[in-house]
Amino acid sequence: MEKVKKIKKKIFKKLEEIIKEELISEKDKILIAFSGGPDSVFLYHFLNSLKNIISIEISIVYINHNLRHDVENDLKFINEFSNSNNVNYYIESVDVKKYATKNKKSIELAARELRYEAIENIRKKIGYNKIATGHNLDDNVETFIFRLLRGTSVIGLKSIPKTRENIVRPILDFEKSEILSFLKNKNYKYIIDYTNNKNDYTRNFIRNKIFPDFENINPTFRQKIDSLIKEINEKENCKLTFSNIYEGTINHKDELIQLLKRNNVEISREKINQIYKSLFSENGKLQNEGSKEFYLGKNKVLQNIYGELKIINTLDNKVEKSDKNSKIFDKIKILKGNQSIEWYNYEIILYENIQDFKTYFINKKNVNYTFYKFDDEKIKDRKIIVRSRKDGDRIFLKNLGHKKVKKILIDEKIMKWERDFIPIVEIEDVQVLENLETEISEIEIDKNKKIKEILAISDIKFSKFLEKISNKDIENLENSTKSKLLIIGRKNGRKR
Repeated sequence: MEKVKKIKKKIFKKLEEIIKEELISEKDKILIAFSGGPDSVFLYHFLNSLKNIISIEISIVYINHNLRHDVENDLKFINEFSNSNNVNYYIESVDVKKYATKNKKSIELAARELRYEAIENIRKKIGYNKIATGHNLDDNVETFIFRLLRGTSVIGLKSIPKTRENIVRPILDFEKSEILSFLKNKNYKYIIDYTNNKNDYTRNFIRNKIFPDFENINPTFRQKIDSLIKEINEKENCKLTFSNIYEGTINHKDELIQLLKRNNVEISREKINQIYKSLFSENGKLQNEGSKEFYLGKNKVLQNIYGELKIINTLDNKVEKSDKNSKIFDKIKILKGNQSIEWYNYEIILYENIQDFKTYFINKKNVNYTFYKFDDEKIKDRKIIVRSRKDGDRIFLKNLGHKKVKKILIDEKIMKWERDFIPIVEIEDVQVLENLETEISEIEIDKNKKIKEILAISDIKFSKFLEKISNKDIENLENSTKSKLLIIGRKNGRKR
């Protein structure tokens, strides 16, 4: 029962895809190549369901190849099916053996050519614009194996296309087992062609002999080969260099695969598909808003940083990674006067003796420093801490009032995986809050009833309680006894 639920859900999803991809459109008139077998019966009910979404017209056509002795049973079934489903049907007879002998072709090829020719003639006669065939996923895999054994080129391994001229194959993504399960659940009748069980034809041999052996090795081999077929199709349709991935051109899954290969990343095609769907929009363009990351295994992470892809090694960045979340170990540190705090990629200092600052910084390289001044009298004996960000954090900005830290980090285009490593500098029990024109609910009060206020979000934003100053301005502060410096250094970072 659970399997049938999944199939029904898949049917609905595929119906939406068909409309979206314009495989079938409003007002289409579709002639179904109908044999009475499970595939064509499923195809009919699939397209009949589509009629509940868009306006289309459906008829069925049966081609008698004159190769079987029980064809009368087929004709009887076609007539009963048509009457019970209130659908128009057409029957055409062709002489496959005569055509095969005359043109020196195999029975399989002769039957195929005559069948398509006869269906096309009926389509034109009744004024329809499309033909639908019941090829399924098993047929596609079978064609792949068949052509592989015959020594085809890569193009040949693309197998059965979803559309060719006016022919569409709407159920190409459904496995035979799914089709049979659905028909059984719905109690839909169908007929079986006994010649399918004979191994005289190569395709039958592949289906009846090779497939069971493959299934013993890997029960999901059909999905694996189908995934490979799709990958081959995409590569054939996209002969681009990786540089194009930043130019917004379409179909870049192959370039994504090449990026992973160059970084010695080996992941399944399913994982690649998952990444591709998350990183690229429906038209194939790389998303350039926000940031996203995927853990690739072996300490490697794929990052999309506002439209730029790169792979980093988490060990190089001193980040402990799991499949879902980063683990943050530094929770809180007290900032004491004239002592340096190391916080991931940052250095934070509260300088009390301003005149000594030159001595400290003269030998510092590859660190960009930002300097903030605040009044010593107003923060005297107040505890200043450095911590990781928390949900609901707000900072009081000059002329703007309280703003959410999360919103600021998003606006500043700080990647998600960086946000938990950014230092939040906070002061406890702030006296200057007494005259603020703000609601007390906007200010954080801890369990000891001490008021807290964020002074700075790293070197990204600073509160109204600080004043940002330049290097030149620091010299003017050397004679001041009422000012202290909050200094935030970003190692190997950029100045803001």
